[in-house]
Amino acid sequence: MPATEVALATSIPPGMKRPGPGGAEAGAIWRQDCIASWPAPGWRILTVNPAEESASLANLPETIERRTAEPGVAEAYGRPGAWVGDALRQAVATGAPVVGLVNADIRLDLDATRRAALAAEARQAMLACNRMDVQHAAQAEGAAYRYGYDLVLMPAAMAQRIDLTGFAFGVPWWDYWIVLDALLRGLPVRAVRCDGIRHLAHKAAWNQPGWRRALRVLMAHLAPRRAALGALGLGPVAEAVADLLLAIASREEEGYPVAEMITVAGTRFGLEVVRLAEREALRLD
Repeated sequence: MPATEVALATSIPPGMKRPGPGGAEAGAIWRQDCIASWPAPGWRILTVNPAEESASLANLPETIERRTAEPGVAEAYGRPGAWVGDALRQAVATGAPVVGLVNADIRLDLDATRRAALAAEARQAMLACNRMDVQHAAQAEGAAYRYGYDLVLMPAAMAQRIDLTGFAFGVPWWDYWIVLDALLRGLPVRAVRCDGIRHLAHKAAWNQPGWRRALRVLMAHLAPRRAALGALGLGPVAEAVADLLLAIASREEEGYPVAEMITVAGTRFGLEVVRLAEREALRLD
């Protein structure tokens, strides 16, 4: 059995709903295809789930290792799930030199050459990988999605320095913060475009309250490190947006139009994080 080179953590949901051709339900098959796509020689796969989901995951293949999640996600976000930081720590605990996170609705159409290239690059830097959106499972080409990272790989030593407290799978912002946290620490990050990282397009599953709550978590992490943000050379608009969010992200209850301002400013701040990540980019064909 090959030595573990990459330990990849996720949180497989008990079920999945996705639109297919002609409006047919394709979620169950897509979920199955995603799960089957992750394992490979040298790649170890963990799913981290709350205890109440354990029974529904009993039929997972032996190539997927189940781990019990730390509690608290349902209380924080109103839906069961796993903390991203917990999953990353569990990946690090395997002892693999490269660790990572993947969203559970991502299918990895990666041959051995591309897996080897990703693993080699991830020994040197954090790889924040964009996905390709497809409309059905058999679609050969689709649109690249720049504004999020559904597969993130990094050296295990780097992962131990990243603080993902308060971020959960299935809720936005964790992928932006993992990139920004690394950059604020002076760690190397590369944005990766690879058409083999595939996602079946669907309507957003998150809600605005959860989006704004996770943004508050990000801003709480950022607040004591505001000076380091300036050193990244974002520019005056980006820094002004960050300062606005630091001032208002936790004050949504003060009434109109604070929530709307948070949404607009947060969206712009996310674009700035993407631009930062793309300063060092890699195309993997």
